[in-house]
Amino acid sequence: MGTAYLVGAGPGDPKLITLRGAELLRRADVVLHDALVSYSILELANPSAEIIDVGRRAGESRWLTQERINRLLVDLARRHSVVVRLKGGDPLVFGRGGEEALALVHAGVPFEIVPGVTAGLGALAHAGIPLTHRGLSTSAVFVTAHDADDPETDEEWRHLASLDGTLVIYMGGARMRAVTERLIRLGRSADTPAAVVESGTLPEQRVVQARLDELADRVGTLHGPALIVVGEVTRLREQLEWLRPGPLTGRSVMVARARSQRSRIARALRELGASVIEFPAIRSMPTPEAAAIPDALERLPGGGAIVFTGAAAVRGFMRSLAASGNDGRALAGFHLVGIGRETIEALRRAHLTCDLPLRSYLPIHVAAALRRSVGPLEAHPVLLVRDGQGPSALGEGLEAAGARVTQIEVAHRAVDGRGRQSIERTMAAGRLDAIVIPSSSAAEALIASGLVVAPAVRVIAIGPSTAATAERLGLPAALVPAGSGVDAMVAELVGGLGPSSAGRADSPLASASSD
Repeated sequence: MGTAYLVGAGPGDPKLITLRGAELLRRADVVLHDALVSYSILELANPSAEIIDVGRRAGESRWLTQERINRLLVDLARRHSVVVRLKGGDPLVFGRGGEEALALVHAGVPFEIVPGVTAGLGALAHAGIPLTHRGLSTSAVFVTAHDADDPETDEEWRHLASLDGTLVIYMGGARMRAVTERLIRLGRSADTPAAVVESGTLPEQRVVQARLDELADRVGTLHGPALIVVGEVTRLREQLEWLRPGPLTGRSVMVARARSQRSRIARALRELGASVIEFPAIRSMPTPEAAAIPDALERLPGGGAIVFTGAAAVRGFMRSLAASGNDGRALAGFHLVGIGRETIEALRRAHLTCDLPLRSYLPIHVAAALRRSVGPLEAHPVLLVRDGQGPSALGEGLEAAGARVTQIEVAHRAVDGRGRQSIERTMAAGRLDAIVIPSSSAAEALIASGLVVAPAVRVIAIGPSTAATAERLGLPAALVPAGSGVDAMVAELVGGLGPSSAGRADSPLASASSD
């Protein structure tokens, strides 16, 4: 039997999950997640983990009731070592985490609860609204709006209306008018300052401030999860608003990719305020050949060279060594060769000295470097450890140069389309503004993921060759920036999209401050 971990994912921004939560995601065999958990947070999960969406969304008929989720959680924990139940915010704040924990107790399944930053703390902090403030509010109450229109709960809501502190109402977006009108009817002053925080901590965060009786009209249509905040502390936002919008604030951009590393363009877009989805994920998966590493080392005479062609090759190699009861000491006497910056860095992280760091995969360059550093190729056999990234022609080229080469591919790359349905829902709702394709291989990976790109979505390719590949694969016609490179693509997005009004805060509270 394994252990079930009830993990809080935080208020939305993937950087706000706890270190313990991120660690467990990296170790997970299975992840069960709610609807509010973003694709960016799921990217932190173990590449080989099974990802199960158990979220219940408005307007969707889901057979997966809470009781069935409980049974699924118990069943999975009995079959896997690490099962992560990932819940938005904190698992014990309006997340039914207590019910799931009790189900585990009754089934005799070991569990751990990992707290998360609940939206009532994280979203308000991002909006510049303190929960408490000396002289304004010495208490805070968290409630949900589920029973906001139930006359049988009038007495409870009468008590809430009479509170002097801060009232934070979760899940109130669809019932905002019912909530505000009921509070006023049961005793709260109509001119009480209030605010709504929509999509808190995310790039598309929107904050609206108004009097309590005007709030529903001022907010208008909501597109994301929203918190209602009632109380004097909302006035402080005028002074405490610290989050400054960027030129792409409120815009959502998907960066197609064909590598597991995060791209420079994604970082640049985030710095400008955009909400960025990197999709699909490219996972390095172990191959059966990796088990042959220990035998290959035994057959490699001292003084031979071990050539690594990628970071995943280094990781797969070290995993195979560890599985056979060995470690880096088994490599004493061998020359370690790393090709590429990321490969060299992976060797450093594995606490191995890279005797020959190379930048080029060309066989003629690698062979010449080996001769200079190791000696005659005929006298020094080569073990070529590949991750599917280095050209397969490298081994053949080294053999042509006189080397005796043993090739082992310890990992291969696979397109991981998990999260595709979530992205397609975003497109269907009109909330994906653009797709950036930085290479032809990224376009190919996008098609391999099965994602269907809506015709209305703006597609931008890094150059004519990439645009031609995208068109050949059936993607919508791609715009090519006038310049070349990442900076030109970013400039094209800034000029073509600009900030979204949905991502900007409304004007500070005017009517309440003048009364």
